[in-house]
Amino acid sequence: MANLYPFLSKSDIKTRIVNDVSFAMECAQIMTSRQTEYEQEAKTTVNKNRRGWSCSHAVFGTTATNKLRAGEELEPHEIARLQDMTSHYSKQLASHFRVEAIKANPDLKAIAERAWSTRVVFSAG
Repeated sequence: MANLYPFLSKSDIKTRIVNDVSFAMECAQIMTSRQTEYEQEAKTTVNKNRRGWSCSHAVFGTTATNKLRAGEELEPHEIARLQDMTSHYSKQLASHFRVEAIKANPDLKAIAERAWSTRVVFSAG
């Protein structure tokens, strides 16, 4: 049976974060980009909008992704910590990747709407 839901699931994302460092670093950068500009500058979470890093992850997450953006390499322990932290945000990431997939292929919007309207529960959040 073919997978009728063409989007990354929360489970898929968690597995890829653990097994693919490049994907994990991409996801970490997505999480920082979901913070407001002020939150990124302050390296904290101010808005309780369930977007971006939580308060406990904001300083390290923002600092580490700023290093990546500057072309600096992370130490192995920093990579491991970022992978662990980022895996906690699979719901936000699934939503992000679903929106991006729909932007790239608007035909996918109907699939997503049909899935939600039939109340089929997928782990994409």
